[in-house]
Amino acid sequence: MEIKAFHALNQVGKTPVIAKIGGFRPDPSRYSWFAGHFSIHPDKGWPTDQDGAMIPILQIYLPEVPGGMHGFDECKMIQIFLNQKALPIDITTNGEGWKLIEYSSMEGLEVVETPEEVKGLKPFQIQWNEREQEDFPCWEEAWSYVDLSEVNESEEASDHFFKQYTNYSFTKIGGYGAYIRSPPHQKPGEFMLQIASEEKTRFMIGDNGTMYFYYDKETKEWLMHWDCF
Repeated sequence: MEIKAFHALNQVGKTPVIAKIGGFRPDPSRYSWFAGHFSIHPDKGWPTDQDGAMIPILQIYLPEVPGGMHGFDECKMIQIFLNQKALPIDITTNGEGWKLIEYSSMEGLEVVETPEEVKGLKPFQIQWNEREQEDFPCWEEAWSYVDLSEVNESEEASDHFFKQYTNYSFTKIGGYGAYIRSPPHQKPGEFMLQIASEEKTRFMIGDNGTMYFYYDKETKEWLMHWDCF
């Protein structure tokens, strides 16, 4: 189909790294986990906030991620925790109902049992694999890359867009956010990763929702937004 916008969109495809959660024998030499088996420094202890111990969601050991994570070459590991009582509303910065911790070294870290009060999820080891199919921005976000007026005026072209320009909707690093509703009106930074509801681990964000994480390079700050059905 000869649509100028499609040629432009083909240039902005990104290959995400997707999480294979369980379904294989755990490897003791690997450190990426979902929902538990987290490595903690004994001097710092388990992360807490005003409501007590925080729920372990995702531990990413970056040397296991093909291509690493853009802009985090010096970082060895990233952990993400959630408040045990409620999800934050709207776009929030690190520490507002959730916590992302970066480690530049694995020195001194030890695998720690998840505290009993936040032990409801089922932990699984993760394998990170590059996806064969590229991610593309959703309809609303794609307008910031190309003019889709020509596509908007053709039912055939619109159908082609929604069939061809898709993105991976489960837990991944890189690519584009697979938004359930719409992307944030104000871009909170560069999209870095998303954590989806994962049935196997019993992890659910609202009604089968997804959390999206961004990094603002100017302020060096992490931000998070979530949506659901």
